[in-house]
Amino acid sequence: MTAHWDADLLNRKDDAKFLYNFLIGQIDKRKAQGRVASYVMNVDADWGGGKTFFLEGLAADLESQGHIVARINAWRDDHAQDPYVAIMAAIDKAFEPFVQKPGPISKAWGAVKSSGGPIAVKFAGAIGKALLKKHTGVAIEDFREMISEGGESDGDLTTAIAEGTMVAEGEIEKLFDTSLEALIDGFQRTDRAMSDFREKLAASIAAVSTKRPAPLFILVDELDRCRPTFAVQLLERVKHLFDVEGVVFVFATNSDQLQHSIAGAYGANFNGFRYLKRFFNRTYVFAEPPLETLVQKLCADLPQEKLRAPDDKLTEAISLGFKAFGFGSDLRAVEQIIEMIDATVTAWPHKVPAEISLVFPLCAQFYLSGKAVWPHPDLPALKQWILPNITHDRHSNRSRDFSIYYNRIYAEAYSIFNSMQKIVEYGNKERDDSSARYVNSIFDREWNGVPVPRSAPSVQVDLLGLVVNAGRMANASSSSAT
Repeated sequence: MTAHWDADLLNRKDDAKFLYNFLIGQIDKRKAQGRVASYVMNVDADWGGGKTFFLEGLAADLESQGHIVARINAWRDDHAQDPYVAIMAAIDKAFEPFVQKPGPISKAWGAVKSSGGPIAVKFAGAIGKALLKKHTGVAIEDFREMISEGGESDGDLTTAIAEGTMVAEGEIEKLFDTSLEALIDGFQRTDRAMSDFREKLAASIAAVSTKRPAPLFILVDELDRCRPTFAVQLLERVKHLFDVEGVVFVFATNSDQLQHSIAGAYGANFNGFRYLKRFFNRTYVFAEPPLETLVQKLCADLPQEKLRAPDDKLTEAISLGFKAFGFGSDLRAVEQIIEMIDATVTAWPHKVPAEISLVFPLCAQFYLSGKAVWPHPDLPALKQWILPNITHDRHSNRSRDFSIYYNRIYAEAYSIFNSMQKIVEYGNKERDDSSARYVNSIFDREWNGVPVPRSAPSVQVDLLGLVVNAGRMANASSSSAT
């Protein structure tokens, strides 16, 4: 395993190791069975679930094993008219070190590109012909004749391109509906060039395997973020053109988002789930992230001397806060909110520590809404922010509640922190409730034995402005990372 995994917070290294062994085993099994030794794996995780980090680590591991790895970012490349070009460009880049000198590998790969060029041109022309048939009445037989002949002149190709580009972009987008499958299936059966392309691609992979171990891995990220029509086209190209000996595709997607995006583009009655299943041999779902471990690692660098928590259980308070606010499996949200907490507390100028029961809700709410306001104590997420700890006393035969009610602490502190007068009055009352006693301890150092204007607020009020600035910093960091 490579150094990339030193930053692994979700145990994705074990996922990568398992999938590598599984995919190699599947390729070997298919060879033994006399089947085409190719495979398409889909890795499914929510947005923020670490898919890109996983693919980067998997790529590093594969390269350390000697495999050639081609990388595709579908979101970045969806400006292309046809994803076939993006796939070929990624493979071409991966093959570059092996084709710089004349030899069997460069010759084989040159043959692939020579046979692949006409396919791209023919398909562009085919789209134009089909749309001309739809909108001008030109016979589809012209299209069939074009794709069935392997040696058309440059003039024919130029005409095909011209006719394809004459049709409006909007009409091209409309073509990719359920009828596309029938069109491509027919294209596959009748066009010898597609078969020739696959044979030559397999030959080039066999040639390069004399230098590097097979299979060739093609990793595809961000398919769920690109245009739905581009996503469909890319999957269709993989199925019909790249089902080749020695090729393994690994997609990383938010499958739920992808299927709904495709269904939304093609109509309410379009079954996106069933459609996607056609393209993937298997789908691998990441396990629920170990939130406590992740938070513990991320909190290790927080300035602990500037931050306090009930019973000094900082990691527990933050972990439970993420669960209460619904961030349990969203790695991106967890990282960015802890970055906000870190920036806020690092900039905290007071000798009195900042209180996590106030800092966390502010950061979480700012992340969710982008609004610089204190969350209302009745917020449902706050009501669920509790560390349960109920014990049974055998002598009295009664239950004793030692739970930490962060929600109560927040609500009580929220109700008094704008006025030192209220804080003093609150602190002078005898209280049996552990939450109330803790609230008193938050503010005690500000007024007990210290002359302070009774109309002044607590220094904890300053957290709001600091969180706003920290949130802007986190947002800028997130934007640049994307």
